[in-house]
Parts: sequence; C-alpha cells; structure tokens
Amino acid sequence: MDEEALTGGGLNEVVRVGGTVRRPTGPWTPRVHGLLRLLAPTGFVPEVHGIDSAGREVLSYLPGEVGHPPLAPALRGDDTLVAYARMVRRLHDASVDLVGTAGWQFPAREPAEVVCHGDLAPYNVVFADGLPVGVIDFDTAHPAPRWWDVAYAVYCLAPLSPAFGTPEDQWRRAELFCAEYGCPSDGLADHVLARLADMVRAIREDPAFHVQRAEKHDDHYLSHVAHIRAARAVLAYR
Repeated sequence: MDEEALTGGGLNEVVRVGGTVRRPTGPWTPRVHGLLRLLAPTGFVPEVHGIDSAGREVLSYLPGEVGHPPLAPALRGDDTLVAYARMVRRLHDASVDLVGTAGWQFPAREPAEVVCHGDLAPYNVVFADGLPVGVIDFDTAHPAPRWWDVAYAVYCLAPLSPAFGTPEDQWRRAELFCAEYGCPSDGLADHVLARLADMVRAIREDPAFHVQRAEKHDDHYLSHVAHIRAARAVLAYR
C-alpha cells in the first residue's frame, strides 16, 4: 500500500499506510508497546500491531485533528481543557502497574508515581469536535511524578505564555486544569518552570534536537519563563 508522510513530528519520520501508522523503533519500543496495551481500555491510545518488515512499529491510525501549534481557537475553550485534564488523569491512573519497570528511553524521575507520557502537549494529542480523543508518540514515556505531565499540559493549554489571554485568565485555566485532574495547584508555577528548564537543557545538549537548537527554540521557552515569572510576581500565584 502507498505510504503517506505525516507532518508535524520534530524528530521521527512517520508515515500512514492505510489504517496504520509506521514509526521508527528504539530499545524502549517493547516497553512502550506494553504501556499502550495496558492503557488500551481507556480508549485514548493507538492499538499495537507489532513490527513491519522494515523494522518499524505498526500502530493504528487515530483519526482527527492533531493540536499543532499555535493552538487553534477551537481548542482554547474551557471544555477542551477540562476534557484534556480528565483524559490525562485516566491515562496516569491506568499506568501505575508499570511504575517499577525499566527499559524506558529516559530514566525514572523520582518520586515515580505513574508512567508519564513525557511530552503531553496538544501536538501529541488527537482532537475531534474540539475534544481530545487520543494521545500519540509515547517514545518519551517513563515513570515520573504526576506533575511532570500535568505541568507541561497546563503550560501548553492555559497557556502560560504571551500567546493569548491575560495572565489572570491563564492562571484561572491552570487552576481549572488541576481541579479537573484532581491535584492541588500549589507549587504548579515551580513545576512549570522546572519543566521548561528541562526543555531548554535538552535543546541545548541533546544531539537529537539539532534543528530545534538551530531555530532557537530555547530562546522561545526562555521568553515564556520570563512571562511566567513576571505574571507570578504581579498575581502572587504559587
């Protein structure tokens, strides 16, 4: 069957073949496939179909709209944010049986509470009618505290950046996400800043991020760090 290149991925060449997606594999792929099978009852992850003759993993294609940046106006409502938070909670809760396992691409981050996706931004989420219906690209999954995913999802969806809205409304949406996920918002700003610091570190140090480094994505994240710190000083949020 013909292969259709899927755009948007920053690191991997991904193609669609009929109702499947073919992606490169790594030493962590068996562990990721185990996670996807564990999460299958949630209905939010692709089905695993194994490895093809070219050594690529074969996953079911999830139809819908991927939330590529900038976040589309249809994905900026509170309904989207609430559904997203509840989806993340379901995925996290379903992952706990694999918390103590090894074989992931990245080492466990303590205190390891769940298996985090590791890059849970809208560009790795499939939407239909403005609501999240699936999550893709689990290569960065690893055991970690819940906040590792929550902080990055909040950063992207509030969003805690100059992208749109006022700092007051951004923080209102951040607190709404936490409430719907079921975790306190205390310390959220520090978690988001720590998450962005790790993004900057990866862009500057990881050879895989050579394109992002050349395009100065680290400066992009640092400008959002400045935005969060300035808003935090004015609004006194935690």
